[in-house]
Amino acid sequence: MNRRDLDFILYEVENVEALCQTERYQHCDRATFDAALDTAHQLAHSHFHQYNAKGDRHPPQYCQETDTLTLLPEHVAAHRAYSDAGFLTTSMDAEVGGSQMPVAVSGAVGLHFSSANAGFSAHFALNVGAAKILQHHGTDEQRAHVLPKLLSGEWCGTMCLSETHAGSSLTDIRTTAHPQPDGTYKIRGNKMWITAAENNFGGTIAHMGISLFLVPKHALSFSEEGVSLGDRPASSSAWAGATGGATGHLVGEPNQGLHCMFIMMNELRFQVGLGGVGPALAGYLYSLQYARQRTQGRSPLCRDPSTPMVPIIEHSDVKRMLLLQKAYVEGALGLCMYTAGVIDALATTADAAARSDKLLLLELLTPVVKAWPSEWCLEANKWAMQVLGGYGYTQDFPLEQLYRDARPNMIYEGTSGALDLLGRKASMGGGAALKLLGAAVAEDVAAARAAGGAPLAEAADSLEAAMQRLQETTATLLGAAAGGEVEVGLSNSHAYLTMTGHTAVAWQWLRQGTAARRGLLRLEAEGGDASADDEAFYRGKLHTMQWFTRQELSKTEGMAQLLCSLDDTNVSMRGNWF
Repeated sequence: MNRRDLDFILYEVENVEALCQTERYQHCDRATFDAALDTAHQLAHSHFHQYNAKGDRHPPQYCQETDTLTLLPEHVAAHRAYSDAGFLTTSMDAEVGGSQMPVAVSGAVGLHFSSANAGFSAHFALNVGAAKILQHHGTDEQRAHVLPKLLSGEWCGTMCLSETHAGSSLTDIRTTAHPQPDGTYKIRGNKMWITAAENNFGGTIAHMGISLFLVPKHALSFSEEGVSLGDRPASSSAWAGATGGATGHLVGEPNQGLHCMFIMMNELRFQVGLGGVGPALAGYLYSLQYARQRTQGRSPLCRDPSTPMVPIIEHSDVKRMLLLQKAYVEGALGLCMYTAGVIDALATTADAAARSDKLLLLELLTPVVKAWPSEWCLEANKWAMQVLGGYGYTQDFPLEQLYRDARPNMIYEGTSGALDLLGRKASMGGGAALKLLGAAVAEDVAAARAAGGAPLAEAADSLEAAMQRLQETTATLLGAAAGGEVEVGLSNSHAYLTMTGHTAVAWQWLRQGTAARRGLLRLEAEGGDASADDEAFYRGKLHTMQWFTRQELSKTEGMAQLLCSLDDTNVSMRGNWF
């Protein structure tokens, strides 16, 4: 974990300390935040990182006869240590026993664990998501009986949506709920790809499935039957429907389950994006350390074989691979933390109009923050492996596992998010969400220009042009859809998602570059007390901003050209031509 970078984004870019002046977070200060981050760092190293490879090579063992799944003792201990440290309650409201910290700080805490052990740490977000559903939509009995158990780690949560025949097409699910005289329901059907569907942590599992039911793994005092795992030898698949059907308890109003579930789904979309950053950050730091230590080859200007070999970090193509990782990972982290800041603003803003604007902006950012880090941080992992060459694909180093553990993030919570962004979010409020994004970008462009310096001026000009392209491209695509060319307008939605994501990440790099420029000016003012490490850190930020602007943001020109041409080759391709 690069704590210097995390502190920079939290305190110098996002200024989370300002939240301590609000009523919601007045019980917090920077010492509170730093203590949580320090504890997370220690716990992530001692209980998650050290057993990451062991857990990968010794997967959970499922026994179909007893319907039990056994994880390593180290996993059980890690779950208990995480729960006992109170990290399940970090972002929860104080009224339900939570620490009520800003989402940005809670996300930074979680980043330590996803960097240390991405595969195992992913299930904690499900507890929090299930707890938030019950807090907002559960009955008094559910809040009293189940919510404390989820937040203590005694129980675990899941989200049961997909079915084998339907995937993410939730309108086609077949699971049924039959009302019973005692007010419960019999749930019959099959669910697939359920993360953390079974474990041996000691308590039961609270399965949450539309529309909307709490279906316990084990019988509660007021229920009859639970949920059976089925025949998949992993904790990623569950089915509801033992002999006569599992017992479900209605959460919220009937037939409003998807609406209630969006609390959990949007929470997890943010967590998936942040979860994509974790293993990519670890991969970047591993490959950076390796590049500094590994000697191989010489400068192209030196052909004398008797001279010492140089560290590979001196080779321009290795610098390219490291710059790419740094740009993707730290840019994606900035996007996640900015989005967390929007969530925190929603929780601390009383003005109705301001809240409406923040909510619209969050709706637009959510599919981007889920999808862009999932895809492009995986790309960063790919180049981390490449820096190590042959070593990168061996178990001598953790890079190949980091890549595998990061790959599911592109599948979690909607396989791409592209149709959601273009088909729904971009048109929300008559295009108001995109206008709000444009206004936020314009504000930061102005701040960058005011900060001064040629790199910032170049990046600000490029971002301003890219934002204009994005708005014009969106208008063209939505116009085509409104004119009846719906399928053609949506056929290149992934390119639109990439274009939007690249523009958003370039925006975050401009914000980081502006903060770095201010940091350098402060160091200059301090004179002899200036830190050489701090100066290198800030210059690295400005240089990486420049790299992303020139080498990645520039690609949005080609994306805009493709999208505005309304290219129909995806649509017109016939199935029997493949």
